[in-house]
Amino acid sequence: MSLFKQLWLAIIFLLILVFGGSFVVNSLSAKRYLEQQLYMKNADNATALALSLTQQDADPVLLELTLSAQFDTGHYEMIELIGPEGEVIIRREDQQTITDAPAWFVKLLPIEVEAGRANVQKGWQQVGTLTLRSHSRFAYRELWQSTEKLALVFLVAMVVAGLLGNYLLRIILRPLNAVVDQAEAIGERRFVTTDEPYTLEFRRLVVAMNNLSARIQRALTEEARRLEKWQRQAHVDKITGLTNREPFMQTLEAALESDDVNATGTLSLLRISGLAQLNQIYGRRTIDGLLGDIGKALNGIVATHSRWAASRLNGSDFALLAPRSTEPEKVASNVQQVIREVFRHRSMDNDVKLPVATTVYVHGETIGELMTRLDGCLLATEKQREPGVSVAYKGDMQMLPMREQLAHWRGIFERALQNDKFSLAAFPVQDLRKNLIHLECPVRLEWEGEKLAAGTFLPWINRLEMSSVLDQHVIDLALRLISVRNKPICINLSVAAVVEPGFPMWMSERLSPHPEAAKLLWMEVPEAMAFRHLDNFKRLCQRAKVYGSKIGIEHVGHQLSDIGQLHDVGLDYLKVDASFVRDVNNNVANQTLLRTLCTVGHSVGVKVIAEGVRTPEEIEMLQELGIDGITGPGVTMDEG
Repeated sequence: MSLFKQLWLAIIFLLILVFGGSFVVNSLSAKRYLEQQLYMKNADNATALALSLTQQDADPVLLELTLSAQFDTGHYEMIELIGPEGEVIIRREDQQTITDAPAWFVKLLPIEVEAGRANVQKGWQQVGTLTLRSHSRFAYRELWQSTEKLALVFLVAMVVAGLLGNYLLRIILRPLNAVVDQAEAIGERRFVTTDEPYTLEFRRLVVAMNNLSARIQRALTEEARRLEKWQRQAHVDKITGLTNREPFMQTLEAALESDDVNATGTLSLLRISGLAQLNQIYGRRTIDGLLGDIGKALNGIVATHSRWAASRLNGSDFALLAPRSTEPEKVASNVQQVIREVFRHRSMDNDVKLPVATTVYVHGETIGELMTRLDGCLLATEKQREPGVSVAYKGDMQMLPMREQLAHWRGIFERALQNDKFSLAAFPVQDLRKNLIHLECPVRLEWEGEKLAAGTFLPWINRLEMSSVLDQHVIDLALRLISVRNKPICINLSVAAVVEPGFPMWMSERLSPHPEAAKLLWMEVPEAMAFRHLDNFKRLCQRAKVYGSKIGIEHVGHQLSDIGQLHDVGLDYLKVDASFVRDVNNNVANQTLLRTLCTVGHSVGVKVIAEGVRTPEEIEMLQELGIDGITGPGVTMDEG
């Protein structure tokens, strides 16, 4: 029962109690007063009437006429004249039922009044004794009317008190509503804080819950810093601040095997020719400073793009991975320019050559194929008199001009949407007991008898700014698939779902007619997009929670320092990027990172799932580290 209903019941009970007490006291007092007044009236009327009869010489005819006339006024219940011997000379009595008040009221408060008596004489001779009793219906009428007025006053007072109490209670309970919202947020893994109210009891509760949220937030922030520190120590070159070769190659391999927008992009390889001679001329300390500046310059490029990565592969070779970019020459020229600017700033530009080889990678290629293509192209470029930027095309096939490619892909997508050529694949995501968590369903495009993986066409979807259209279509496909399979379905959303203001409202309109299917829908966005547009992502999460849908972040691990910002998002799960899962059974640094990430996730009730799992050895190690779920080529199960 709500507090407002309890308040109303309390007010009704108290006012009924007060009304009952007032009714008893008031009624008994009024009854006693009326009885006294009626007795005095009876006595006065009996004396006056007896005197009048005595003055009329007690003539029998006049006696009867006078008494009858007096009785007919209707003010008397009984008039009686009894002779000296006890005989009834005249008697008039009204036996009608009292109708001026309810019968139960008359029985509850009987008015008993002594009759008035006086002697009637004729000279010195006594004619008889006159007994007179006024009618009590008038007293009952007054008593009943006063009771009605009292009840009406109390009824009005009850309504006014209830409304006023309701209003005051709403004001008083505003802090409680905030506490309830905070408690619900904590239940949804959103550790928020609220303003402290003025009410002492509520303030103590709010302070306690705010302290809980603050502790969780501090713990997340501290663990995020620790994670970032470990990651930098294990994955970052100390001189340049760039990613080491091994983690960079793991990132590249994960991109090539991924099934999303990052599966296509550009890989550029730059070589500083003559770095050993520069080291001899300027000294190690100067060259280390130079390499540090180069690292800052490349990290400056990486920082402005999500999921881009730069690495120092060896002493003089640098690489830049640019997912989603299909303009290799533009990317490579930018790399060459910023590094040349570093040399120019140090007045070394005349002593160095910067050959660059670049290529476009696509889903399904191997690292060996890419590096062979780039190494050959770089070697040929380095032999040129003025080394510049060379593009290594796969199979020596030149790419079509960008405008033609965009027009080509636009036509494909428009026809595919019209003819319902998009579909969802299904890959199991399971816990370590092989129970299904959900089916991860990347989008597929059926074209010319072949099903294209998401990594093949999603970059073009992005370039054509059709991501929002595809996201909406994918949600419709997922709801349709849920109705068929009746299993949890997980879909990948693009940045358009996060940044476009109208998408959450559209999602609500789609999910509200399907409440049961909505509860089986899981949605995830890339880590970079979630942190870059955190406020929008929070709004998307809140909207999804209304319908019971699950929401998470995929490819986690590249922005560990930002994990502390997730304390009030309300996430359901995190998917760790495959690059941190590769050979984790042999990588102590990644083991430490994943173990701590699991601890952080579990502390706020979030599942941690590993992507790209391939071998039983990885699965065994992930189980020891506390991972909740796994997915990847090494995960198979009977879907039923």
